[in-house]
Amino acid sequence: MIHLVVEWMKKQLKKLFSYLFSKKSSNYIQAIIDAANNKGYVESYSNKADSLHLSIKRLYEEDIQSGFIAIMKKLASRFRKNKVRLAVDFQEHGFYGETNNFYIIGTSYEGKPYPKAFRFITVSILTGNKDERIPLYALPWHIGQDIVESVNVLVKVIRPWLGKIEVIQFDRGFYQKMLIKYLEENKIPYLIHIKKNGRYLKELIKNTGEFYKCKYKLKVNMNKSCFITATNLYVCKSIEKKDWLFVSSLDFRDKYGVRNMYRNRWQIETNYAVHNSVRIMSRSTNYIVRYFYYIVDILLQVLWRLCSCKIPFRTFMFSMVIGVDNMLMRKPCLRFT
Repeated sequence: MIHLVVEWMKKQLKKLFSYLFSKKSSNYIQAIIDAANNKGYVESYSNKADSLHLSIKRLYEEDIQSGFIAIMKKLASRFRKNKVRLAVDFQEHGFYGETNNFYIIGTSYEGKPYPKAFRFITVSILTGNKDERIPLYALPWHIGQDIVESVNVLVKVIRPWLGKIEVIQFDRGFYQKMLIKYLEENKIPYLIHIKKNGRYLKELIKNTGEFYKCKYKLKVNMNKSCFITATNLYVCKSIEKKDWLFVSSLDFRDKYGVRNMYRNRWQIETNYAVHNSVRIMSRSTNYIVRYFYYIVDILLQVLWRLCSCKIPFRTFMFSMVIGVDNMLMRKPCLRFT
Protein backbone atom coordinates (compact mmCIF):
# COMPACT_ATOMS: atom_id res chain seq x y z
CA MET A 1 0.00 0.00 0.00
CA ILE A 2 2.79 2.42 0.88
CA HIS A 3 4.36 1.83 -2.52
CA LEU A 4 1.16 2.93 -4.23
CA VAL A 5 0.78 5.99 -2.02
CA VAL A 6 4.35 7.13 -2.67
CA GLU A 7 3.93 6.73 -6.42
CA TRP A 8 0.64 8.62 -6.27
CA MET A 9 2.22 11.51 -4.36
CA LYS A 10 5.10 11.76 -6.82
CA LYS A 11 2.61 11.72 -9.69
CA GLN A 12 0.73 14.69 -8.20
CA LEU A 13 3.98 16.61 -7.74
CA LYS A 14 4.94 15.85 -11.32
CA LYS A 15 1.60 17.28 -12.50
CA LEU A 16 2.30 20.57 -10.74
CA PHE A 17 5.86 20.75 -12.03
CA SER A 18 4.79 19.83 -15.56
CA TYR A 19 2.23 22.62 -15.48
CA LEU A 20 4.84 25.16 -14.39
CA PHE A 21 8.07 23.98 -16.03
CA SER A 22 6.99 21.77 -18.94
CA LYS A 23 9.73 19.30 -20.02
CA LYS A 24 12.14 20.21 -17.21
CA SER A 25 9.78 19.04 -14.47
CA SER A 26 11.29 15.59 -13.90
CA ASN A 27 14.72 17.16 -13.24
CA TYR A 28 13.56 18.88 -10.07
CA ILE A 29 11.17 16.56 -8.25
CA GLN A 30 13.61 14.34 -6.35
CA ALA A 31 15.73 17.33 -5.32
CA ILE A 32 12.61 19.02 -3.93
CA ILE A 33 11.67 15.87 -1.99
CA ASP A 34 15.20 15.50 -0.61
CA ALA A 35 15.34 19.14 0.49
CA ALA A 36 11.89 18.98 2.12
CA ASN A 37 12.69 15.78 3.98
CA ASN A 38 15.95 17.14 5.39
CA LYS A 39 14.61 20.66 5.98
CA GLY A 40 17.43 21.77 3.74
CA TYR A 41 18.31 23.68 0.61
CA VAL A 42 17.78 22.37 -2.92
CA GLU A 43 21.37 23.41 -3.68
CA SER A 44 22.57 20.73 -1.26
CA TYR A 45 20.85 17.90 -3.11
CA SER A 46 20.99 18.81 -6.77
CA ASN A 47 23.31 20.47 -9.27
CA LYS A 48 20.20 21.81 -11.01
CA ALA A 49 19.25 24.28 -8.28
CA ASP A 50 20.36 27.29 -10.33
CA SER A 51 18.28 26.09 -13.27
CA LEU A 52 15.28 25.54 -10.98
CA HIS A 53 15.54 29.03 -9.47
CA LEU A 54 15.83 30.63 -12.91
CA SER A 55 12.72 28.73 -13.98
CA ILE A 56 10.82 29.82 -10.86
CA LYS A 57 11.81 33.47 -11.33
CA ARG A 58 10.29 33.39 -14.82
CA LEU A 59 6.94 32.56 -13.26
CA TYR A 60 4.32 35.02 -12.13
CA GLU A 61 2.50 34.69 -8.82
CA GLU A 62 -0.63 33.82 -10.80
CA ASP A 63 1.17 30.94 -12.55
CA ILE A 64 1.99 29.25 -9.24
CA GLN A 65 -1.55 29.81 -7.99
CA SER A 66 -3.27 28.49 -11.11
CA GLY A 67 -1.08 25.38 -11.15
CA PHE A 68 -1.71 24.66 -7.48
CA ILE A 69 -5.46 25.31 -7.79
CA ALA A 70 -5.69 23.00 -10.82
CA ILE A 71 -4.21 20.15 -8.76
CA MET A 72 -6.38 20.90 -5.74
CA LYS A 73 -9.58 20.95 -7.81
CA LYS A 74 -8.89 17.36 -8.84
CA LEU A 75 -8.13 16.39 -5.24
CA ALA A 76 -11.24 18.16 -3.89
CA SER A 77 -13.43 15.07 -4.35
CA ARG A 78 -11.39 13.46 -1.55
CA PHE A 79 -12.23 16.23 0.93
CA ARG A 80 -15.09 15.76 3.35
CA LYS A 81 -18.27 17.49 2.23
CA ASN A 82 -19.88 17.95 5.65
CA LYS A 83 -19.65 21.17 7.67
CA VAL A 84 -16.11 22.43 8.04
CA ARG A 85 -14.38 24.82 10.39
CA LEU A 86 -11.68 26.99 8.87
CA ALA A 87 -8.93 29.18 10.28
CA VAL A 88 -7.22 32.09 8.56
CA ASP A 89 -3.82 32.99 9.93
CA PHE A 90 -0.36 34.32 9.12
CA GLN A 91 2.78 32.21 9.00
CA GLU A 92 6.28 33.60 8.82
CA HIS A 93 9.55 32.33 7.39
CA GLY A 94 12.41 34.15 9.06
CA PHE A 95 14.81 36.30 7.04
CA TYR A 96 18.24 37.36 8.30
CA GLY A 97 19.60 39.40 5.38
CA GLU A 98 19.94 43.15 4.89
CA THR A 99 17.66 43.30 1.83
CA ASN A 100 14.46 45.32 2.01
CA ASN A 101 11.44 45.04 -0.26
CA PHE A 102 7.65 45.02 0.03
CA TYR A 103 7.57 41.26 0.75
CA ILE A 104 10.15 41.24 3.54
CA ILE A 105 8.17 42.27 6.62
CA GLY A 106 9.69 43.51 9.83
CA THR A 107 8.49 41.59 12.89
CA SER A 108 8.13 42.94 16.42
CA TYR A 109 7.00 39.72 18.11
CA GLU A 110 8.92 38.90 21.26
CA GLY A 111 11.13 35.84 21.22
CA LYS A 112 11.67 35.86 17.44
CA PRO A 113 15.32 35.19 16.53
CA TYR A 114 14.93 37.01 13.19
CA PRO A 115 14.21 40.73 12.66
CA LYS A 116 12.40 40.25 9.31
CA ALA A 117 10.32 37.59 7.62
CA PHE A 118 8.50 36.50 4.50
CA ARG A 119 4.87 36.24 5.54
CA PHE A 120 2.01 34.19 4.11
CA ILE A 121 -1.71 34.45 4.82
CA THR A 122 -3.12 30.92 4.97
CA VAL A 123 -6.43 29.10 5.28
CA SER A 124 -6.70 25.66 6.92
CA ILE A 125 -9.40 23.14 7.81
CA LEU A 126 -9.82 22.66 11.57
CA THR A 127 -11.64 19.48 12.53
CA GLY A 128 -10.20 18.98 16.00
CA ASN A 129 -8.48 15.84 14.77
CA LYS A 130 -4.79 16.47 14.15
CA ASP A 131 -4.74 13.89 11.36
CA GLU A 132 -7.49 15.70 9.47
CA ARG A 133 -6.44 19.33 9.73
CA ILE A 134 -5.39 20.38 6.26
CA PRO A 135 -3.75 23.61 5.04
CA LEU A 136 -5.55 24.45 1.83
CA TYR A 137 -4.17 27.61 0.28
CA ALA A 138 -1.93 30.60 0.92
CA LEU A 139 -1.10 34.01 -0.52
CA PRO A 140 2.18 35.89 -0.18
CA TRP A 141 1.89 38.97 2.02
CA HIS A 142 3.40 42.36 1.33
CA ILE A 143 3.45 45.75 3.02
CA GLY A 144 0.14 47.55 2.52
CA GLN A 145 -1.79 44.45 1.49
CA ASP A 146 -5.51 44.54 2.26
CA ILE A 147 -6.71 41.91 4.73
CA VAL A 148 -10.32 41.95 3.54
CA GLU A 149 -9.41 41.41 -0.11
CA SER A 150 -6.97 38.64 0.84
CA VAL A 151 -9.57 36.83 2.94
CA ASN A 152 -12.04 37.22 0.08
CA VAL A 153 -9.60 35.56 -2.34
CA LEU A 154 -8.86 32.69 0.07
CA VAL A 155 -12.55 31.99 0.66
CA LYS A 156 -13.48 32.18 -3.03
CA VAL A 157 -10.72 29.74 -3.99
CA ILE A 158 -11.36 27.03 -1.40
CA ARG A 159 -15.16 27.29 -1.07
CA PRO A 160 -15.96 25.06 -4.11
CA TRP A 161 -13.76 22.30 -2.67
CA LEU A 162 -15.70 21.98 0.58
CA GLY A 163 -19.14 21.52 2.05
CA LYS A 164 -20.86 24.16 4.17
CA ILE A 165 -18.63 26.47 6.18
CA GLU A 166 -19.59 26.24 9.85
CA VAL A 167 -17.24 29.01 10.94
CA ILE A 168 -14.05 30.82 9.96
CA GLN A 169 -11.87 31.60 12.96
CA PHE A 170 -9.43 34.50 13.20
CA ASP A 171 -6.95 35.61 15.82
CA ARG A 172 -6.50 39.16 17.16
CA GLY A 173 -4.40 40.34 14.22
CA PHE A 174 -7.47 40.14 11.97
CA TYR A 175 -9.82 42.30 14.00
CA GLN A 176 -10.91 44.99 11.53
CA LYS A 177 -14.27 46.69 11.12
CA MET A 178 -14.07 46.28 7.34
CA LEU A 179 -13.50 42.53 7.69
CA ILE A 180 -16.53 42.16 9.96
CA LYS A 181 -18.61 44.17 7.48
CA TYR A 182 -17.45 41.89 4.64
CA LEU A 183 -18.21 38.70 6.59
CA GLU A 184 -21.64 39.94 7.68
CA GLU A 185 -22.66 41.08 4.20
CA ASN A 186 -21.57 37.77 2.65
CA LYS A 187 -23.19 35.71 5.43
CA ILE A 188 -19.93 33.96 6.29
CA PRO A 189 -20.00 32.62 9.87
CA TYR A 190 -17.02 33.90 11.86
CA LEU A 191 -15.40 33.98 15.28
CA ILE A 192 -12.70 36.59 15.92
CA HIS A 193 -10.59 36.89 19.05
CA ILE A 194 -10.11 40.61 19.74
CA LYS A 195 -7.74 42.65 21.88
CA LYS A 196 -8.83 44.24 25.14
CA ASN A 197 -8.18 47.76 23.85
CA GLY A 198 -10.13 50.90 24.68
CA ARG A 199 -11.90 52.14 27.79
CA TYR A 200 -15.26 50.61 26.86
CA LEU A 201 -13.93 47.07 26.45
CA LYS A 202 -11.72 47.23 29.54
CA GLU A 203 -14.59 48.46 31.69
CA LEU A 204 -16.89 45.84 30.20
CA ILE A 205 -14.54 43.07 31.29
CA LYS A 206 -14.17 44.62 34.73
CA ASN A 207 -17.91 45.06 35.35
CA THR A 208 -19.33 41.82 33.94
CA GLY A 209 -19.55 38.31 35.26
CA GLU A 210 -18.00 35.13 33.91
CA PHE A 211 -19.93 35.39 30.65
CA TYR A 212 -21.56 38.33 28.91
CA LYS A 213 -23.11 38.81 25.48
CA CYS A 214 -24.29 42.01 23.81
CA LYS A 215 -24.84 43.58 20.42
CA TYR A 216 -21.79 45.55 19.39
CA LYS A 217 -22.20 48.29 16.78
CA LEU A 218 -19.22 49.36 14.72
CA LYS A 219 -18.89 52.51 12.64
CA VAL A 220 -17.21 51.75 9.31
CA ASN A 221 -15.82 54.59 7.19
CA MET A 222 -15.51 53.69 3.53
CA ASN A 223 -15.36 55.76 0.35
CA LYS A 224 -16.17 58.98 2.23
CA SER A 225 -19.31 57.36 3.65
CA CYS A 226 -20.14 55.99 7.07
CA PHE A 227 -21.79 52.62 7.62
CA ILE A 228 -22.96 50.86 10.75
CA THR A 229 -22.44 47.13 11.10
CA ALA A 230 -23.39 45.05 14.13
CA THR A 231 -21.95 41.89 15.59
CA ASN A 232 -22.17 39.84 18.79
CA LEU A 233 -19.61 40.73 21.44
CA TYR A 234 -18.71 38.06 23.99
CA VAL A 235 -16.87 38.47 27.28
CA CYS A 236 -15.49 35.13 28.48
CA LYS A 237 -13.65 35.29 31.78
CA SER A 238 -11.41 32.73 33.46
CA ILE A 239 -10.81 30.57 30.37
CA GLU A 240 -7.35 29.01 30.51
CA LYS A 241 -6.80 31.40 33.47
CA LYS A 242 -7.36 34.43 31.22
CA ASP A 243 -10.15 36.78 30.21
CA TRP A 244 -11.08 36.73 26.52
CA LEU A 245 -13.05 38.93 24.15
CA PHE A 246 -14.64 37.67 20.94
CA VAL A 247 -16.89 39.00 18.21
CA SER A 248 -18.94 36.52 16.24
CA SER A 249 -21.95 36.03 14.00
CA LEU A 250 -22.72 32.85 15.95
CA ASP A 251 -24.94 32.54 18.99
CA PHE A 252 -23.35 31.12 22.15
CA ARG A 253 -25.18 30.52 25.42
CA ASP A 254 -22.15 30.25 27.69
CA LYS A 255 -18.40 30.76 27.68
CA TYR A 256 -17.74 27.05 27.26
CA GLY A 257 -19.47 27.07 23.90
CA VAL A 258 -17.11 29.82 22.75
CA ARG A 259 -14.11 28.02 24.22
CA ASN A 260 -14.98 24.72 22.57
CA MET A 261 -15.39 26.41 19.21
CA TYR A 262 -12.14 28.38 19.46
CA ARG A 263 -10.19 25.45 20.89
CA ASN A 264 -9.69 24.20 17.32
CA ARG A 265 -8.13 27.54 16.47
CA TRP A 266 -5.57 27.22 19.25
CA GLN A 267 -4.52 23.89 17.78
CA ILE A 268 -3.42 25.52 14.53
CA GLU A 269 0.08 25.90 15.95
CA THR A 270 0.32 22.10 15.89
CA ASN A 271 -0.44 22.23 12.19
CA TYR A 272 2.37 24.71 11.65
CA ALA A 273 4.70 22.50 13.66
CA VAL A 274 3.98 19.68 11.21
CA HIS A 275 4.48 22.07 8.30
CA ASN A 276 7.83 23.25 9.66
CA SER A 277 9.07 19.71 10.36
CA VAL A 278 9.30 19.09 6.61
CA ARG A 279 10.14 22.29 4.80
CA ILE A 280 12.18 23.45 1.82
CA MET A 281 14.67 26.07 2.97
CA SER A 282 15.83 29.00 0.87
CA ARG A 283 18.18 31.96 1.11
CA SER A 284 16.53 33.70 -1.81
CA THR A 285 15.35 37.28 -1.45
CA ASN A 286 12.91 36.76 -4.32
CA TYR A 287 9.38 36.36 -3.00
CA ILE A 288 8.34 34.20 -5.99
CA VAL A 289 10.95 31.58 -5.03
CA ARG A 290 9.81 31.66 -1.40
CA TYR A 291 6.15 31.46 -2.40
CA PHE A 292 6.78 28.53 -4.74
CA TYR A 293 8.50 26.55 -2.00
CA TYR A 294 5.74 27.39 0.47
CA ILE A 295 3.04 26.17 -1.94
CA VAL A 296 4.97 22.94 -2.58
CA ASP A 297 5.26 22.43 1.20
CA ILE A 298 1.47 22.80 1.49
CA LEU A 299 0.83 20.38 -1.38
CA LEU A 300 3.08 17.73 0.20
CA GLN A 301 1.17 17.99 3.46
CA VAL A 302 -2.23 17.92 1.70
CA LEU A 303 -1.24 14.78 -0.21
CA TRP A 304 -0.05 13.09 2.98
CA ARG A 305 -3.27 13.96 4.82
CA LEU A 306 -5.47 12.72 1.97
CA CYS A 307 -3.69 9.37 1.95
CA SER A 308 -5.22 8.62 5.37
CA CYS A 309 -1.77 7.34 6.21
CA LYS A 310 -0.91 6.67 9.87
CA ILE A 311 2.81 7.06 9.24
CA PRO A 312 4.27 10.32 10.66
CA PHE A 313 4.85 12.99 8.04
CA ARG A 314 8.65 13.01 8.40
CA THR A 315 8.83 9.21 8.27
CA PHE A 316 6.69 9.18 5.17
CA MET A 317 8.85 11.80 3.46
CA PHE A 318 11.97 9.83 4.42
CA SER A 319 10.52 6.79 2.66
CA MET A 320 10.19 8.92 -0.49
CA VAL A 321 13.91 9.66 -0.26
CA ILE A 322 15.44 6.27 0.53
CA GLY A 323 12.71 4.14 -1.04
CA VAL A 324 9.79 2.26 0.51
CA ASP A 325 11.58 -1.10 0.65
CA ASN A 326 14.52 0.36 2.57
CA MET A 327 12.12 2.08 4.95
CA LEU A 328 10.23 -1.17 5.58
CA MET A 329 13.52 -2.95 6.28
CA ARG A 330 14.27 -0.38 8.96
CA LYS A 331 10.71 -0.27 10.34
CA PRO A 332 8.82 -3.45 9.37
CA CYS A 333 5.99 -2.45 11.74
CA LEU A 334 4.90 0.14 9.15
CA ARG A 335 4.18 -2.50 6.52
CA PHE A 336 0.50 -2.74 7.42
CA THR A 337 -0.28 0.92 8.13
